[in-house]
Amino acid sequence: MIKTCKHCNVEFDTHSSAKRQAGGKINECASCVEELGTETAVKYLGFGSGDGEACDIAIVAFENDKVRDAASTAWKDGIREKN
Repeated sequence: MIKTCKHCNVEFDTHSSAKRQAGGKINECASCVEELGTETAVKYLGFGSGDGEACDIAIVAFENDKVRDAASTAWKDGIREKN
C-alpha cells in the first residue's frame, strides 16, 4: 500500500522491508521514523531454558534493538558453551 509520509510528504510503501524494520505509525516513512525516533513499540525477546518436554521461558522487554540484539547474542553464546 502506498502512503504519503505526514512529516516529509514523500510517498512510501507500507509493506517494504525498510518500513517493516523501522516500524512507526502507518503514515510515517521509514526514514522519518528512524530520524525522529517515533517508534514506540516495545521490543520483546523470549528465552527458554531446559531440554525435553518441560522448560522455563522468560519474555523480556528491551528499550531498543541494540540492547535486544546484545542480550540475544549473549544468551546464544551461553547455550553454545554448555554444549
